[in-house]
Amino acid sequence: MSDRQPRRVLLVEDDETNAEAAIEWLREQRYQVERAAAAEDGLAAAERFQPDVVVLDLQIPSRPGRADEHTDLGFRALDALLRADPFRPVVVATAHSRNRELMRQVMQRNRGGHFLFKDDEDLRAAVLRAVAVALESPAYVARSTVRAFEELIARNPREEEIRIFLQKSWRVLLGPRYRACHPQYQLDRGVKVDLLFIRHDDFPDIWELKRPDQPVFKGYGDRLHHSEECARAVGQVMEYIDLAEKQTGGPLSYEVRKGLRVSLHRPRGFVVIGRTGSQRERDRLALDNSFMAGITLMTYDDLIEEARQVLTFLRDYRNGSAEPPPV
Repeated sequence: MSDRQPRRVLLVEDDETNAEAAIEWLREQRYQVERAAAAEDGLAAAERFQPDVVVLDLQIPSRPGRADEHTDLGFRALDALLRADPFRPVVVATAHSRNRELMRQVMQRNRGGHFLFKDDEDLRAAVLRAVAVALESPAYVARSTVRAFEELIARNPREEEIRIFLQKSWRVLLGPRYRACHPQYQLDRGVKVDLLFIRHDDFPDIWELKRPDQPVFKGYGDRLHHSEECARAVGQVMEYIDLAEKQTGGPLSYEVRKGLRVSLHRPRGFVVIGRTGSQRERDRLALDNSFMAGITLMTYDDLIEEARQVLTFLRDYRNGSAEPPPV
């Protein structure tokens, strides 16, 4: 049985009949649903309830009981929801599916966005489909993945758990750096690397993962030196690189004997270990990386920060505060 928490849906809908039906359909699918009947209440509920997705009726009153329903209020609510959380998908519900100008405004504000057309012949299927598709949006998935990785690292898991997570989510966490990932790649009989990533220039990177609670440095008097765990990991990666360089491409190489097409020519090495410490340790880490040709030391905080930079790009692009690069 899965221990995954049910996804939360906020329904902003003033029509009682429509709201009751949508709530019933969503709860049948194990969604946790809360409803607001007006724009002002919807914004307050979004802050309190922290939904995964919002279904917003575009023609909504400002407050419950008022007869001032207008799309302008819906647009203001949409803008406010996106400002509050640019990664949370908002499904815009409307009965005006043939109004092209309205559709254009929604798509411009919502960067494409998600729609629910109330005049759909099978409204139940349309509601469930719109919510399911919204929850698969790239921005939402990316933000959820980064949060899950942060929570994982905070638990100080075993290297195997981290490897499995990276194996599944490397495209989100590492951005466009790589084109392929080979988990537990076998360099030779009995020799496996944690992760082998292939860059877009077809050169490989060997990743060695250590626990987040293992230190990068250890103090000796007033000096910092690599901890035993870090030194062993660096030595291990050096051996992997040496083995790959000696064997790659030859008729007796492991990859040729196994019919593999991955070229291990001139691999780079990465060691991910520990958490970011003091400024002194950060400066020392940068110094070490400037001298270690072919091997880079990273902490898990460095990895999380790279993933957050990808999220920052998605946020700025979606909100329109950063122009896309020229084609």
